[in-house]
Amino acid sequence: MKQFDKALGMDASITRRDFLGSTLIGAGGALVAGASGPVAFAAGAGVAFDPWTGFGGVGDYASSNGNTVAVRDAAHRVRDEHLGSEAQDTGEIYDLVIVGGGFSGLAAAYEFQRHAPGKRCLILDNHNMFGGEARLNEFDVGGHRLYGPQGSNGFLPPQANSTLSDEVWRDVGMPMSYDFAEQGGSGKRLRSAWDSYDAMYWGQEHTDTGHYFKGSGWVRNVWDDDLARVPWDAKLRADMLRAFKGNEVFHSSDGLEAWLDSMSYHEYLNGVMGLDKRVAAYTDPILAISNYGVCGDAVSAYGAYLLGLPGMKGYLQADNIDFDAVKIMSFPGGNTVYARRIAQHLIPGCLGDDDSFVSALKGRVNFSELDASDQAVRIRLGATGFRVTHAGKDRVVVNYLQNGTAYSVRTRTAVVSAGGYIARKLVPDMPQDIRDAYADFNHGPALVVNVALNNWRFLQKIGITAGRWYDGFGFFGSIRAPMSMPGATPPFDPDKPVVMTFYVPFLHPGYDTRTQGNLGRAELLGKSYADFERQIREHMNTLFAGGGFDARRDIAGIVLNRWGHAYVSPQPGFYYGGRQGEGLAAPIKAGFDRIFFGHSELGSRMNYRNAIAEGGRAGKQAALRL
Repeated sequence: MKQFDKALGMDASITRRDFLGSTLIGAGGALVAGASGPVAFAAGAGVAFDPWTGFGGVGDYASSNGNTVAVRDAAHRVRDEHLGSEAQDTGEIYDLVIVGGGFSGLAAAYEFQRHAPGKRCLILDNHNMFGGEARLNEFDVGGHRLYGPQGSNGFLPPQANSTLSDEVWRDVGMPMSYDFAEQGGSGKRLRSAWDSYDAMYWGQEHTDTGHYFKGSGWVRNVWDDDLARVPWDAKLRADMLRAFKGNEVFHSSDGLEAWLDSMSYHEYLNGVMGLDKRVAAYTDPILAISNYGVCGDAVSAYGAYLLGLPGMKGYLQADNIDFDAVKIMSFPGGNTVYARRIAQHLIPGCLGDDDSFVSALKGRVNFSELDASDQAVRIRLGATGFRVTHAGKDRVVVNYLQNGTAYSVRTRTAVVSAGGYIARKLVPDMPQDIRDAYADFNHGPALVVNVALNNWRFLQKIGITAGRWYDGFGFFGSIRAPMSMPGATPPFDPDKPVVMTFYVPFLHPGYDTRTQGNLGRAELLGKSYADFERQIREHMNTLFAGGGFDARRDIAGIVLNRWGHAYVSPQPGFYYGGRQGEGLAAPIKAGFDRIFFGHSELGSRMNYRNAIAEGGRAGKQAALRL
């Protein structure tokens, strides 16, 4: 094993410069081997490195990559109800306390301030950085600053003020148009996506995407000749084309949504369309990683319709939705920039004195400013809310855990913007209808891996910028053309560093929705950083050997972003079941008395727009309750 790990580059020594600069990170194992306890330290760096969380990159997000061990353990204490009601009273009194500092929590504060200007608001975030899944990984490789998304990724500038997100976008000063870098250096110019999802399915026909088949190697741009070069039998090729390119419909637009919600996506593909079951298996990782966390046999077909997945094209054309005309964009580091821009709006100066859009990316967080007592909105980091309850007619008490100590604050209203898996545990006096609805919320996991590369010449030689495979670690990875930003545009040259992002679902078909999520979480949480790193290095050596890739030489750093409850997993009936066919979210969205709920799961599907809409709704409800 030691010789094998050495060949993979997992024995590389880590100096202060290498660790902080994310070059030659080597293994979690290289650090862990000499550690006597749960935390090891890079040589001379003074930076904590635990063997489960692993290396977190550089910059503001270096200690906040996904759900770290500290976040995981605090959340499990809340889940297992190991925290009582006793807490130290801070003496603070607010008009609103928000549990959760992602897009939903930020939007709740935004709408609360709009409808109750100047009122005091506190956001509690259980991570070391606000943003929820809209956070980034940052690398410094060869003097180049590189970014990768931890989770939330992909956007389109608003065309009209049709949602709250569109209004917020304009109000906080987000640009309305963007440019992306052209490929430089030598060699053929390759088509690349502008975000990390598009080449996975939606924009695959417009990118140079390869499919890797064991025993056959890479097949490029398989849709250009309708799968003629793919080593599949005629039946599978024909049914894949029906699913991906056909326009069949099996129900009128009247009542379509409820009809789709009455069955699983697999039941639709296999039963209604009569497709080869291998088509459903092909779609499983796309469905799981793009929004739902589990396989299509456990997800409502209406959920697949909302994503425009195979078999739904005919209905989408009837709705005048043309996915082929859309090219999804990404900021450096995903939607992190948008979340930071909202924070700039709520807390001027939190990213430095320069309030420009570029500073939303490049500016360093002024952590003392986030929780300063003289401002209307405050963000308190590393604070895990664990109890939200009414106290008398006009007060709510919110308890939270910070640095191992329990505290309490008083407030006139509260918004729970944490995910449903935590929200249902926080409120002891929750009405039974809300409790019953939350009981039917299930969640699936996801892993997002950002691999910093010293170069991507190996992809240039293969002729791809994205790839899909059918065995081994994950199923998809890509590089993307970087957004052009003044003074912050990374290189896009095959001989220069780049970040390759891998999306990893955990698939366990054949079980019910909750069991699939639990099995996937056990797999995600049960491995150390070194376990995953070894898989990644070995798998990349296999996939990209034809391009001359060598993990030991070409990998500059690896960051894991584990999301144990990444997505709500909507089983059939989630959208149009419940009381009188109004869906499971309806009673939760109503809130009760002075406590309101606003998180992206309560929208039709999980994305930044729905997170802002649902968080904003709850913030407005709180303002109107004052």
